[in-house]
Amino acid sequence: MRLNLRALLASCAVAVSACDGGETPPNVEPEPQDPCAPNGHIHREAEGDWCHCNKGHIAASEGLACVVDPDYVPSDGFDFGDDGEHACWHVAHGPYVTVTATTSRNPRADDFHTHYTVKLREENGQYTGTFSYKAFASGDFVVYLSTPDVPVTFVETAIQTQLTPAGTKPTGDFCSGLRHMVGYELTDRVQYTVTLGPTSLSEVGMVIEHLE
Repeated sequence: MRLNLRALLASCAVAVSACDGGETPPNVEPEPQDPCAPNGHIHREAEGDWCHCNKGHIAASEGLACVVDPDYVPSDGFDFGDDGEHACWHVAHGPYVTVTATTSRNPRADDFHTHYTVKLREENGQYTGTFSYKAFASGDFVVYLSTPDVPVTFVETAIQTQLTPAGTKPTGDFCSGLRHMVGYELTDRVQYTVTLGPTSLSEVGMVIEHLE
């Protein structure tokens, strides 16, 4: 009987110790590391995972990793190509698409060789709009705008990182419909969020082209 009492007291002591913070916490799964870091980041998509690598790096031929691009040559400034001559052709000949900014969704504005009339929404006495743009190629892109008075920003949607423009410049004297150019380096298959404004203008003309 004394042995049973001692066993009971020992069990109670263990229970009290557990309630007093001695219990081992449950295992917590560590955050999975990005296999593409530090020279890029991973995109996890239904079609399969892939590495979006930083400038000067490319996806490894095997596995998920970003490695140094042996053929990379740093650019000396941004080349705006024909300074808007081709984009101005679309101002005169189309095709034409009108997109209207809303608060419920981001309308798409990612067709090549298309002149967009972008209708912005009023916000705090100014006009602004957010649109969806998916790059279907990698390389230099130019946003041609009807006026230089409209700020434009590109954000990589998946990681909410704002891109730095590669350059800005007035268009050549080819048409009155496009007067300003903003250059970006974009990546194929990557989804971007484009914001125009705030501006005093409620409507903007825009063409976005990949410089081949």
